[in-house]
Amino acid sequence: MRIRWEPGLSDFFGSLPRQVKDTFTAHDGAVRKRIRFLRLGWKAKLAEKRRSNRTFDHIVTVTGSVGKSTTTRLLGEIARSQGVVHVGSGSNNPDGIRGAFLKCPTGARIWVQETSGHNKDAINSCLQFIQPNIAIVTRIGMDHISSLGSMENIAAVKGLSVEALPADGTAVLNLDDPLVAAMKERTAAKTITFGEHEQADIRLVHASFNWPERLNMIVEEAGHQVAVHSNLIGMRWTTSLLAAIAGARAMGIPLEVAASAVTKVQPEIYKDSLHEKAGVAFILDCFKAGYWTIPSSIATPKAAKAVRKVAVIGTISDYKGAARPKYVETAKLALDAADIVIFFGHHAQRVRRLLPDYPDRLFMFETYAELAQFFSGTARQGDLVYVKSSHSDHLERIWHNFEKPVTCEIDHCGKLTTCNHCKYLYRRHWRKRAPNQRESRV
Repeated sequence: MRIRWEPGLSDFFGSLPRQVKDTFTAHDGAVRKRIRFLRLGWKAKLAEKRRSNRTFDHIVTVTGSVGKSTTTRLLGEIARSQGVVHVGSGSNNPDGIRGAFLKCPTGARIWVQETSGHNKDAINSCLQFIQPNIAIVTRIGMDHISSLGSMENIAAVKGLSVEALPADGTAVLNLDDPLVAAMKERTAAKTITFGEHEQADIRLVHASFNWPERLNMIVEEAGHQVAVHSNLIGMRWTTSLLAAIAGARAMGIPLEVAASAVTKVQPEIYKDSLHEKAGVAFILDCFKAGYWTIPSSIATPKAAKAVRKVAVIGTISDYKGAARPKYVETAKLALDAADIVIFFGHHAQRVRRLLPDYPDRLFMFETYAELAQFFSGTARQGDLVYVKSSHSDHLERIWHNFEKPVTCEIDHCGKLTTCNHCKYLYRRHWRKRAPNQRESRV
């Protein structure tokens, strides 16, 4: 029997034998990939044509190992005080940037674009298309360490955005990070620096975070101080706030205007975003869990005031060497910050040796079904739940399950979309068995 392919048709073949489903799904996926390839090619050509016909007063690129999206969103909101602006946040690869540019408003005079730096070819392609006159570099960390090999190589790739600036452009650099500060030597453009360093042009004088209060700062420029009140959660977002304000100054926007505008920005979904239900507060950081970011992340629940604090830790990424010491160290930091610590995933067993010392505080679950069952019986009114995990874990389901029972119990999902956009969150579906995946039917 020959099956005629239609988009999404495989979702409705739950009663077919597994051999038929496997064959059909493979065919379905191949066709979808081909269609996507053709669509991206068409979009890229159209975007290139439109870009050649557009001019902007300011074009800003934002790169770095951390805080790119948040900095872009903050600066985009500040720039709106000056008129129409195009903000490219989240879509930071060549295809994503070109596709997002097709939605650029006709009257936009300012373009703020997040750019990735996972390899030299990708970022050069982005820069050739964007042609920035302002480049912001937030911080260099161990993201992409497996592919680039060293911090110096990561900085070399990220710094290409600075090298791409024209002589009359402006580089906005983090003076607290030596690898970023050194990028000043890679351009003839003007430089504006930010950070806690005494010589920073936009200097952090004071910062405070004490949950349920949000992140507040005092920023100084040439002896002039301004209070900055934000909706961001955690001290680790000071870099993004400073970078956005420094980027605003590069565009000639007054310090007071920038400080006022950032108060309108809420945390990006699942990047230390707040969710509350039945007296339980969830702070979800479920996008990425680089090992080098763990101390600054765990500092958030540690500084919080709550009846009881619960930390849920998923898969940790971006580190060199053995995994066990990294997870043990993370567990110790979390136990110092929270009353209950829960580890999830196939790496959870790496903290097993600590269980006898913390029998009532430390727990580990390798499957999401076990985690969900335990958490549902443990959470109580007044809790503050902090979740830190990689995107593949989709631990935002803990929050969704608290609102409404979630049917998806897949341990590690390959979908790039977040759970709030997934059609399978609250209904059963068939999916092909994944490697090392026990659940094939959810």
